Amino acid sequence: MSRRTFLAALAGTPVLAALIAGCGDDSTQSSAYSFPEVADEVVLRIGTSGGFVPAGADFVNLPSLLITGDGRVLTPGAITLEYPGPLVMPMFERSITAEGIEKVLKLADDAALLGTPPDYAMPPDRQIADAPDTVVTITVNGTTYEHRATALGFDSPDGGPSTPARDNLNEFVMLMNDLAAVAGADNLGPDEPYVPEQYRFLALVVDPTQFTEPSPTIVDWPADTGVTLADAAQCAVVSAEVGEAMFAGANSLTFFQEADVVYQLSVALALPGDALC
Repeated sequence: MSRRTFLAALAGTPVLAALIAGCGDDSTQSSAYSFPEVADEVVLRIGTSGGFVPAGADFVNLPSLLITGDGRVLTPGAITLEYPGPLVMPMFERSITAEGIEKVLKLADDAALLGTPPDYAMPPDRQIADAPDTVVTITVNGTTYEHRATALGFDSPDGGPSTPARDNLNEFVMLMNDLAAVAGADNLGPDEPYVPEQYRFLALVVDPTQFTEPSPTIVDWPADTGVTLADAAQCAVVSAEVGEAMFAGANSLTFFQEADVVYQLSVALALPGDALC
């Protein structure tokens, strides 16, 4: 399948459906793609970065899809719209076979994403302020390719101008929303809650009286965690045992107090490929 064929999927649902069906067919399997088959190496990561977000939001921003070389798929778990929400956003994990990963890489290859990234700039007459970047990172055959496009999918909601490169990347991202169709359902295991080895967090000093309706809950920060909140303004890490004890029942209005200072924490599960601190 050529890049032109991939772009033709934009023309309508029947062509797009045929493309997905082809990716799930065993006949597309290829041995042309090598990837690091270890736990902390990421083969594919799709997520967003930046944009106009509250303090700490980008720090805890989760990928929409992460595939590791040792055959794991991580995706965000669903949460309710109830406020305040959980302090730590959940992730789910499932297995993926090497054949399934190869099908994903074949689709990326068909989309011409295994090469020098093209210009993803928006058309001059279509600018959107404060939108995040969509970031697609692929590591294969010893090379990492990063494709980054601002406001991807938001630039032509009314059929207005876009670019072939942006449309191509957006189509790949949309296709990856149905991983079973791309990789083959038989190549995927069941979803289970992801259990991290560590938690990442940063601490921001706040005045709890500025938060009302509902008011925050203030919890003492234990002295035996190995981390002081005063030193966690940029980033800190705690073990899974400590993190589970402190964060499992906490919500976004659970604040922590240390030496008479109150902190609001931004907390994330440490995922494969994450830079710790």
